[in-house]
Amino acid sequence: MKVKTTYPMPSKRKLQRARLIGWMAGPFLLAALICGVINLTVGGKAWSLIVIWSLYMVWTLAVSPDVIEYNRISQFTKLLWESCVLLILIDVLLVSGWVLNVVSIVCFGGIIAVCALFLSDYERQRHNLLPVILLSVGALVGSVLSMVIIPGRVRWQVSVTAAISFAMLVVCLYGMRHDIKSELSKMFHFQ
Repeated sequence: MKVKTTYPMPSKRKLQRARLIGWMAGPFLLAALICGVINLTVGGKAWSLIVIWSLYMVWTLAVSPDVIEYNRISQFTKLLWESCVLLILIDVLLVSGWVLNVVSIVCFGGIIAVCALFLSDYERQRHNLLPVILLSVGALVGSVLSMVIIPGRVRWQVSVTAAISFAMLVVCLYGMRHDIKSELSKMFHFQ
C-alpha cells in the first residue's frame, strides 16, 4: 500500500518571506562577525555586544518573528524584555548608573500597555495569558530585588512598577480563578 502525502502549496507571500529570511541571514551574521572582529582589533569597551544584541532584536522582531506565539501581547512583551536587556547592556558596557530607573520606567509603561491590550478584549486575549504572567512576575521580582539589594538608589518608579506588576498578576489570577488549573496545564503541557 502506497500512501501519498500531499501538502497544500505555500502561498506566494510565505515563499517570499522564506527567501527574504534566507537572503538576510548572511548579511546579519556577517555584520555581527565584523563588529566583533573590529571591537577585538581596536580594543576598548565591548560595544560590539550592544550591536550584536541590537541585530538580534531586529532579526527576532522584524525579519523572522515567532510563528507560534505571534500575537500582539507576546510580541510586545518580547520587545519589552529585549529592550530592557539592551538598556542593561548599554549601562554595563558603556555608561553606568542610570539603568535601574530607566528599566523600571520602561517596565512600568510596558505593563500598562500590556494591561490595556489584555483587558481590551479579555475573552480573546485570555489565551495569551502566559506572556502577561511572565512579564508581571519578572517585573515584580526585579523590582523587589532592586529594592532589597540597593535600597538607597531606588526611586518612586521602582515601587510603582512593583505595585502595577503585582496588581496585574492579581487581575490575571483572579480572571482565571475558575479554570486556572486547566489553563496552566495547557500552557505547560502537563496533566
